[in-house]
Amino acid sequence: MKKAIFTAPFKIGFQETEIPSISDDEVLLKVISIGICGSDIQMYHGRHKYMTYPVVPGHEVGSVIVKVGANVTDFQVGERVSVEPQITCGHCYPCSIGRFNVCESLKVKGVHADGFAAEYAAIEPRFLHHCPGNMDFDLITLVEPLAVGVGSVKRSHYEGANIAIIGAGTIGNLVAQSAQALGAGSVLVTDFVDGRLDFAKACGIQHCANTRDIGLKQAIENTFGERKADVIIDCAATRGSFMSAMEASRPSSEIVITGNYKEPMELEVPRIQRREVSVIGHMMYVREDFADAIRFLSEGKVKTAGFISQRFPFDDFDKAFAFIDEHPNDVMKAVVNIGTY
Repeated sequence: MKKAIFTAPFKIGFQETEIPSISDDEVLLKVISIGICGSDIQMYHGRHKYMTYPVVPGHEVGSVIVKVGANVTDFQVGERVSVEPQITCGHCYPCSIGRFNVCESLKVKGVHADGFAAEYAAIEPRFLHHCPGNMDFDLITLVEPLAVGVGSVKRSHYEGANIAIIGAGTIGNLVAQSAQALGAGSVLVTDFVDGRLDFAKACGIQHCANTRDIGLKQAIENTFGERKADVIIDCAATRGSFMSAMEASRPSSEIVITGNYKEPMELEVPRIQRREVSVIGHMMYVREDFADAIRFLSEGKVKTAGFISQRFPFDDFDKAFAFIDEHPNDVMKAVVNIGTY
């Protein structure tokens, strides 16, 4: 079989290897599609702080089970599955209370360990989630980023809340749609790129605003009035987005950090302390978030028409990353089609 490997910044190679054998406690996946994530781009650029080369990327996976071990009873050959890529210890305190997404020894397949940019993969069933038998494999690749959106919203007091999301890219869009599906009061998504906001409107997101000229604070006041935003979720992860979130926060509001920051930010502690602003970190998801993501997709509560903006064959894996670099504002979600089923 063939697999793709990041060997150095901007370097992607292919390697031929044997199809993995499986133990009695594993299943063999045939990988059909993988999505390219912002963290994959950081790895490609050599700017991901927590990975080392070489590594097989890919953690947004649409796959089908083609073989099961003798001890596996919960999954069968032919089932379509999504993959939860977190590798956790299972015994540290966060793991013991169900917050394994912040395990003290957390690793992620496709970042710290080999991922799924390969034709086949052996894996334990504990990483898998059943998907409907008629769910398109490209759509299954959206389960993982949607779970990020679900987990992000759940970090806040979201029920009935006014929620503002900074960034209308893949994660920002899915955070906004998750907020609506989970029962937020009113949802605003902001960006500097009109095309992303137009797509957000097409996805049914309640309020969309370009903040290039008016700024986040004014957009929030225009949308929510005197109450302003109860929750601000930062999916852009830039110095500007962080400072805008701080400026736009009101007393007793929450700021959820979901975007993947590349560098330290200045923190205005007096504003946080004197206004009782809660700054909340958010990392990935837990199993319940994956289950919600699959349910929202299968029930149509999250709009995905047009979400897959580009598709590339596996042989053009490197061209997919080059295209994203050259056309960043034209990409919502690029998918690499690895196999057929």
